[in-house]
Amino acid sequence: MAHTIPTAVSALGDAFQAMLLDSERVTKISVTSTTEDVVHELKVGTTLVVLNVDSGSAGVLVCRLDDAFDDERAWLLQPGQHPLNVPGGIRTLRFRALADETESTVRIQEN
Repeated sequence: MAHTIPTAVSALGDAFQAMLLDSERVTKISVTSTTEDVVHELKVGTTLVVLNVDSGSAGVLVCRLDDAFDDERAWLLQPGQHPLNVPGGIRTLRFRALADETESTVRIQEN
């Protein structure tokens, strides 16, 4: 995996990959609408992301879907850092603001 390093093995025998800090692979987006998607396309080789939601916001909704945002399948990302695996498959992340939110900043770091 590009931009990762192997780390310790857990008590269950699972190996972990740690993402390298690389500011060249960070994208900053502004999410302001509850009805219009803010779309981010993941790089082809990306397998890990960290989504950092602005601490001053109420959070954002995110879907990993090609066609359109689906509120029933959206994840609520509250303020903070969210490390996620994104191996293969759909490369499109769709973000929307919460109903009571005017603007949220999300930083996306890809490995």
